[in-house]
Amino acid sequence: MPFLYQEFEGREAVYLGKKVSSIKIGADSSLGRSMRLYTVKADFPKRSEYYNIYLTLEELPDGKKKYEGNYFRMESGKKSFLQFTPEATTEINNLLEDIFRISFVYFVDGYTKHPDASVKSAIDYFIDKYDLLEFGFSNESMRQLYYREKGTKLDRLKEQSANRVTNYKKP
Repeated sequence: MPFLYQEFEGREAVYLGKKVSSIKIGADSSLGRSMRLYTVKADFPKRSEYYNIYLTLEELPDGKKKYEGNYFRMESGKKSFLQFTPEATTEINNLLEDIFRISFVYFVDGYTKHPDASVKSAIDYFIDKYDLLEFGFSNESMRQLYYREKGTKLDRLKEQSANRVTNYKKP
């Protein structure tokens, strides 16, 4: 979630003491088409103008950060929550996880093109940039991911679905 919060361009605001980023997803984009396939709101599918993902960042008193996300669709200027089946939620999360993994591998590849850079320093930078330590990621788990994925990169989109980099489970 911290990766998506920083990488998706959106409008940021503070609402009820939380930072919120609203990301507009075109209905004809790859992500928008995937979301449309999985929506359960009416007896027949309606074509939305676009979708919004609201990503929320809350700074907790103990210094930790809590990220949450909600999906909406826009129809005739009105917002309505999107409802997904548990299976659809898993599939959308898998797609976002694949985007994260592919981005990570290409980031490390690009970073290590510099003669003074190492895979370890690239991973450390990536983890720091996206506050990933807080979510159970470590240099070791990300290093294993990098070496496992670096030769295949986009093949993951045609051959397998994401499984978590760590054994992190939502509380």
